[in-house]
Amino acid sequence: MTAAPALTRPSVRWLPLDDHPAALCPLELGIVSLTLQGQAHTLLRALNLPDPDDLSTRLLTQQGGRLHLHAAHLGALTAPLNREQALAFQMALGVTTEPDVPAVPAARPRLDLLHPAAVGSRSPVGPTVRGLPEQAGTVSPATQLSRAMHRLSDDPDTLSAYNAVLATEALRAVSWHWLDQRSALHLELLSGLDSTGGPGSEIAAAALQQLLTTLTGARRNAARSLVEAARTQHTALHVHQTAQRRARRDLIRAAVRAATLLTRAGWLIRPADARWLTPTELRDALDGTLDPGTLRGLTQLRRLQHAPATEIPTWTLVDRQYAAAPLSPGVRDGLLHVWIPGQSVPEGSVALCADVRPWQWDQLAGAAAVILDRAGTLSPAALHERSLGRPAVGLRGRRPEWLQQGAFLRMNAHQGTVTLLRRAETPGLLAELPGPAPSPALPGPALREPVEDAVLVALTPGLSPDTPKSDDHKPDAPEEVTTLRLDFDLT
Repeated sequence: MTAAPALTRPSVRWLPLDDHPAALCPLELGIVSLTLQGQAHTLLRALNLPDPDDLSTRLLTQQGGRLHLHAAHLGALTAPLNREQALAFQMALGVTTEPDVPAVPAARPRLDLLHPAAVGSRSPVGPTVRGLPEQAGTVSPATQLSRAMHRLSDDPDTLSAYNAVLATEALRAVSWHWLDQRSALHLELLSGLDSTGGPGSEIAAAALQQLLTTLTGARRNAARSLVEAARTQHTALHVHQTAQRRARRDLIRAAVRAATLLTRAGWLIRPADARWLTPTELRDALDGTLDPGTLRGLTQLRRLQHAPATEIPTWTLVDRQYAAAPLSPGVRDGLLHVWIPGQSVPEGSVALCADVRPWQWDQLAGAAAVILDRAGTLSPAALHERSLGRPAVGLRGRRPEWLQQGAFLRMNAHQGTVTLLRRAETPGLLAELPGPAPSPALPGPALREPVEDAVLVALTPGLSPDTPKSDDHKPDAPEEVTTLRLDFDLT
């Protein structure tokens, strides 16, 4: 009797997503999934693309501490589009191309592919949910959570990211084909946004002057129009990202309030258990469609099985030069400083950051240049660095082994290279990786921005930072979460 053949999974190509922390907890992963599905649905409607098999809801996965998109499903969705539109669709969702082999832009710069933004903006109150009692202007917690989810998943401003990609590619085509500039001149033209003067504005003015003095006739007028349209789209993208962060923060607050009510009812051990549940599960528990036993089982199972964040991979390179993705143009030489959240960067150094959030930008004020592990051209960090006029590149989660604390290097953000000039005296990058160390009371990875105890207490009446833990769990179980750490700013 022959044994049955072993089942094998088909090989799937995954596209890594930039600008996301490693090893997200279920709550954060659910929020990212809502955001991604909303962005995909908005782009599909705007581009008149069908989705009969709901492929837009089957794109996201978390593997090895990073988020990825299903390449085959994304390719099926964007099959009717041309190359420029398909690239813009991918980059609007957070996928960027490899920096090693830059794609050649189309010979004819086009802005006729831009789509007008949807009329109106994000609703401040969200849709009315039927079937829930509302008295004296009050809204049930389940409805508040549902509205917060809707505001995050139904965002017409997603077209800002799509149009910003197309406008950036048009500028890159101008500098590539009309000026024979194959570096980061198009990023120089997009510098200085959302700032009043300073190095960023000076870089943009010099690049525009170079563009207008080199071109003549119809090309000069077309280039001027392209620059104005691209800067307008990137400004709209900055506004969209700010509003999206606000919507994510509101959803986090609603989730913590929901967990507080479930804790009072005895369904959860403490409000911090919200990190092990998705927003949909919290809403269903408030509505009563998810029973207490299942809810407690999900929290305990995920708490025990949650994988810690993997160490940042390094590459052993013989060559002293490494290709990176240009984010903000410029050239700087300096000592490398591995930035740790909560600490300031020494003046004039080159800061190496694993994950930097918008509320941590002030800590990088002393840096002369910034190297980001995971950041795309349209990420909030890239837009911020260009507004300051500070050079920046992205490694896309890959580090050469010589990129160590104290190394002297040259970062060329025009050509997208990082060159080692002198090795660090004390090797050992992995011992000095940036990012907060895991808290003794926090199993799994330490998420990037802690929710202050005062905020958690304010959202949890009757709870104080000194509240003792419950004795309902077994002594041999891993230590429980006592503070809620999430990748969002609640200030």
